[in-house]
Amino acid sequence: MQLEPTPHALVVRLRHILGGLAILSMAACSTPARPPSTVSKPQYLYAANPGSGDVSAYRIDAHSGALKPVPGSPYAADDCSTVFTDPAGTSAYTLSFFGGTIRAFHIDAASGALTSIPGSPFGTGFDGSAIAITPSGRYAYVASSYSNTVSAYRIDAATGALASVPGSPFPVASGPLSATIDPAGSFLYIPGNKTISIFSIDAATGQLTPTTKKPLAESRSAFTVTISPNGAFAYTAASGILTVYRVDRATGALTRTGQMPLPPSSRGGTFQVTVNPSTTYAYLGDFYYRIDPSTGVLTEAGRLPFTVGVDPGSGDSAAIGSAGDYFYQALDQHIFAARIDPTTGRLIPIPGSPFAAGINPSSLAVAQPEVGIAAGH
Repeated sequence: MQLEPTPHALVVRLRHILGGLAILSMAACSTPARPPSTVSKPQYLYAANPGSGDVSAYRIDAHSGALKPVPGSPYAADDCSTVFTDPAGTSAYTLSFFGGTIRAFHIDAASGALTSIPGSPFGTGFDGSAIAITPSGRYAYVASSYSNTVSAYRIDAATGALASVPGSPFPVASGPLSATIDPAGSFLYIPGNKTISIFSIDAATGQLTPTTKKPLAESRSAFTVTISPNGAFAYTAASGILTVYRVDRATGALTRTGQMPLPPSSRGGTFQVTVNPSTTYAYLGDFYYRIDPSTGVLTEAGRLPFTVGVDPGSGDSAAIGSAGDYFYQALDQHIFAARIDPTTGRLIPIPGSPFAAGINPSSLAVAQPEVGIAAGH
């Protein structure tokens, strides 16, 4: 004989049913936590083409390293000899070697497109060098071989516009050819007529102070000084000789630790030593080299899969992707692209390489902006 449930039992059962329905409803309506995004930040490559007076812009394929022109590219930029991007990847700057001006562009984080920054172009010295920007993105420097000075600029954090630093331009030794800043942003190196001038950078004002009464005397005139990404070593290549220096991180001083003759195909021209982010391999002319981690000395490891020749263009006509996985070299009217083997440093050509560029591309720069951040950081 089945007993009818009492009123109290019905109430308890009803509460259980309603409670279960509430839990189901909450589970159905709640939004599960989203997994972290695995989409990599877009990366762009810019090439200064002095022959055609413009800048070519490319999106770097994250999976293959191939280059795809950015819509609207190329962008007019006078007789631009060099292009440089700020560390945040929000602004690009080109230098007119003969015009004595710097053009400033905002980089669209989503597309890589360039738009002129208000106030651009900005004045600088004639016969200007490549543009050097501090790792903080606060200051920029350009050396002028016409006036033997260094122009210093404060970069507006909101717009990317340039304003002269008080006291600029600063005098420098005869014939300055380029400007390089160490990874800590503490020192500026300027090679000139058989000299290397070293300045300390005031982090609060951007002003420059020579670290010694006289610049470092050299037996050759190097076009550029390369500081390794770990800040321990410096390199110059001039007149068929590669010179290695140890860098004093406290004072910025350079101490020569060795020299080596370059292969015949890498002698002459305006070469810059290009070092990968982990400071394990260096690329110069037609060859690549292993870097001794304790001394910085280079040992030849092999040839590049393309011929650079004796004069690839300006000193910064090679660039390495932000992650150190892809290598790009400007040659003739093309950009050669290769994947870097992380174990051996060997360059493996990327399908589709070389990619078309403007006339006589002479400088390359990579930018990887944070999507959604404003110009100037």
